Amino acid sequence: MRTRIEAMPPGKARTAAEAWISWPADTVESLDPLETPPQLPDIPEPRADDLKPFLGHWSPYDP
Repeated sequence: MRTRIEAMPPGKARTAAEAWISWPADTVESLDPLETPPQLPDIPEPRADDLKPFLGHWSPYDP
């Protein structure tokens, strides 16, 4: 497609075709997940209260 558009004479048709062909390329580039480097999530500091749902009747503060 690009080769065909480059062979077109300058004018409205060529300008429209160039815009048409660049739209999907720009869209794909903006959606590329590898465009930015991956990052680890921020992990919050663990707290004693975070254990409460898993301890049943036990306390996260006392033995």
